[in-house]
Amino acid sequence: MRNAREIVIFIFIFLTVLLMAGCLKETDTIAANVPATDTVPADTAKLDSVSTDVIIRENETITSLSPDGKYRAEAYGTVTTITAGGFYPYEGIRIYDIERNEVLWEMEPGGYTVSFIWSPDGKCVGIYYTGRIWGESIVVDIEKKQQISLPKLEEIASFYGEDVKPQEDRPDPYFEISGWENSETAVVDFRWTKANGDEFSGRYLYNVKTKEIVR
Repeated sequence: MRNAREIVIFIFIFLTVLLMAGCLKETDTIAANVPATDTVPADTAKLDSVSTDVIIRENETITSLSPDGKYRAEAYGTVTTITAGGFYPYEGIRIYDIERNEVLWEMEPGGYTVSFIWSPDGKCVGIYYTGRIWGESIVVDIEKKQQISLPKLEEIASFYGEDVKPQEDRPDPYFEISGWENSETAVVDFRWTKANGDEFSGRYLYNVKTKEIVR
């Protein structure tokens, strides 16, 4: 009887040990299949690898020689602190005397776009430059090293009726010197947004010597 009791106790202990061993093995298996908590998910790692730096598109220098080759107009550099639609304005615009290696005139900053057009005799250069919602032209007298401003929007609009009156909030005026009638007279193309939202455009001639509009 005593032997039978000892056998039963032995079997009970043996089964208990087997059961505990099985539980421990299952726990180890589960732990092995669970990812470590400090592992970075693939999607997160992919996002981290993408650069967040802003790509700045450097402006290409624009140059234009006078008809006689004595002077060079250029738009140079990039202003990286402001942008519009991913574009950056030029740092400045200047005119060189090539023979003397001298800057005759300069302006800072330049526009988002810049273009030059010389008078036939090379004594004046028309400069067109743009902002985000406007475009303006000036003329530089090379001999006098002076800037000549063109008439403003209000003055040009006064030649036309009320039906083409510029919009007050967003007239978006653009005045571009597109050519020269002669060595003293610039051809200016213009457009603006009317009060009703439509666009109005036209052209006038401007004598840079007498500072008069030639219609």
